[in-house]
Amino acid sequence: MADDQNGQLLNAISRARWFAGKGRRAELTGHTRLGWLTDLDQWPAVRLEIIEISYPPDEDPEPAEGQEPGMRAEPVDAPGSALRQAQGTSGAIPYELYQVPVSYHRAPVPELAHAELARLDDADLGSVVGYDATQDPAACRILLTALLDARRVREPDSEVRFTPTDTEGLSADDDPQPFRGQQSNTSIMFGETAMLKVFRRLELGRNLDIETHEALNKAGVADVARLYGWIDAGWRHHGHDVRADLGMLVEKLIGAEDGWGLALDVLAQGRSFAEESARLGRALAEIHAALRDAFPVATTSGERTAQTMTERFEVARAIAPALDAYADGVLATFGRLGAGTLDVQRVHGDFHLGQTLRTPAGWKIIDFEGEPAKTLAERLEPDSVWRDIAGMLRSFDYAGASVPGPGSAAWVADCRTAFLDAYAGGGLDADDAAVLRAYETDKAVYEVVYEVRNRPDWVHIPVGAVAALSEQTPSGTQAVRSDPTGDKE
Repeated sequence: MADDQNGQLLNAISRARWFAGKGRRAELTGHTRLGWLTDLDQWPAVRLEIIEISYPPDEDPEPAEGQEPGMRAEPVDAPGSALRQAQGTSGAIPYELYQVPVSYHRAPVPELAHAELARLDDADLGSVVGYDATQDPAACRILLTALLDARRVREPDSEVRFTPTDTEGLSADDDPQPFRGQQSNTSIMFGETAMLKVFRRLELGRNLDIETHEALNKAGVADVARLYGWIDAGWRHHGHDVRADLGMLVEKLIGAEDGWGLALDVLAQGRSFAEESARLGRALAEIHAALRDAFPVATTSGERTAQTMTERFEVARAIAPALDAYADGVLATFGRLGAGTLDVQRVHGDFHLGQTLRTPAGWKIIDFEGEPAKTLAERLEPDSVWRDIAGMLRSFDYAGASVPGPGSAAWVADCRTAFLDAYAGGGLDADDAAVLRAYETDKAVYEVVYEVRNRPDWVHIPVGAVAALSEQTPSGTQAVRSDPTGDKE
């Protein structure tokens, strides 16, 4: 019976949009049931469960749907990131940890048929049907109530903690609206007030998005959503005490427009986006200043940064030989970092138009979890603010390429100038311009690898950027100008 139940659960998980192992042979090798959030005579009965999914060691893991691939293949020795080393097994078995909130009903619920996980005999409840709790409005209310009540659910080997921060204006009566359009995580809307973001593929330790939102809220920064609280848990895993954040409750941003979609609409209409770009620059500058006060700052050598970028470039060349033509210029661009030092701090880490929302109250910056292809340890390391700045500049370039036309290049140039001037309070000096050029080049190289693997028809966009940034022309061709349409002139 247990094998049958595991088979049902694995089948349901593997079909979910947020499952990262699609196309791979997966096995359910662990199942941790945290404490009940409801009394055993209350229906639905709700609890949070942690599922371990393992993969044969001879398979090379693919990036999660919607995520960019990394350019490194070594395993990470911490549960919850892209590769895991299962303990107590013969050989290295990669595995991932997933959170599955489950609502149990005594009989099938037709309106929840799309969310059914398994039919089973539970030791506490008897014969039940388990559903994805994020799709069950009654279960969603239980999760919100637990957070408002600051619940602690303790068992001998686990504890679930609901930690509210500022819940003014929230009510357990807010109508839950499960959202089915997510990929890597799942969102539940509560009325017009809040959104509960339920993390699916887990990383052990503190979630960067929660940590950063908390710090920025405390600093009074208006350019991010209000954090109402979070859910985390501790449990025993392969003989070790571990903990992970399971979800965060944030302000629902009414009337918000996705920054990427808005930029494309504006460009398609032939209108300027410069003023909005300037506002984004000022918002990022305010966030960076607050992060400098809230988290440790340091310096790193330009030589070390250049070496890291060079190593990434050499890996990228093996994947995308088109980069070979620009090697001298790229390496010279990176080499200009070697003479000095760089200030580093907590940054966004994956900043682009898709991480912004335009609301009636101004721009809001979202998703502070960092670049998804990097390990948690890498994302925790302080980085240069130029990483975020370069990410937005490359995003403007992609927007221009997505709406090609005679005015696209000028539109991109205006966005860049407005964003940089607003962020820096004026033009950049020669040293800052050289550092930015290196970071833009590094980002474009990363994009080339992504496009080669996922969207070959788009690879001309970042290759054109590498060519322009390296100021180098491959033998027998004309220079590629910074025209985001990818047309060679």
